[in-house]
Amino acid sequence: MLHQPTLILAVIFAVIFLVLRWLPFFALRPFIKAAMAVLLAVYCLHAPTIPLTVMAAGFALSAIGDFFLDLRDEKWFLYGLIAFFAAHVAFTAYLFVHMMPMSAWGLAQWAEAGILTVLTLVFYLWLLPTLPSDLKIPVAAYCLVITVMGITALNTKLGSVLVPLGAVLFIISDLVLSVERFKFKFPLAKQINWTLYAGGQILLAIGVVGSV
Repeated sequence: MLHQPTLILAVIFAVIFLVLRWLPFFALRPFIKAAMAVLLAVYCLHAPTIPLTVMAAGFALSAIGDFFLDLRDEKWFLYGLIAFFAAHVAFTAYLFVHMMPMSAWGLAQWAEAGILTVLTLVFYLWLLPTLPSDLKIPVAAYCLVITVMGITALNTKLGSVLVPLGAVLFIISDLVLSVERFKFKFPLAKQINWTLYAGGQILLAIGVVGSV
């Protein structure tokens, strides 16, 4: 799958945007940021066996979220959050179909789900005092959906380690973004966030396409 032109272009745009993180903002930057996820959506639509339309929808929604989150006006942040919420719903819908049945879960699977749930809850409660009042419920809903997405990815039957790895990187990127945005600034936060996010998205796409 690594020879796919759309995948190669997605990686190129991911690297380009990482470089742009060090440069001043300009009007075309949100479009460049969104290009990676758009290309990953196309990549999923051209999967070798069947088009992965649900995953493609997830990446397309991620592109919309990327675009909104890179706009300068803070009013667009909620729209970006909603787009990513919908993206995770799409990812979860696809991965749930390919998840190990819960009736077959052993101690390891229940422990993974429990630990991820508790960590997400603790993180949200830590963020809560510094969240704007209009974001408390949306962020709570987002934490819920990304936790469910993570659980489905960790217990996938797709056979590729890249799927759970990509999902974990995606989750960590959101933690970095939340800390930088709502708690405190730290060096290279935006670059770290993008590296984790882009890496997670690319690995997730390669994992699902390579498993069909």
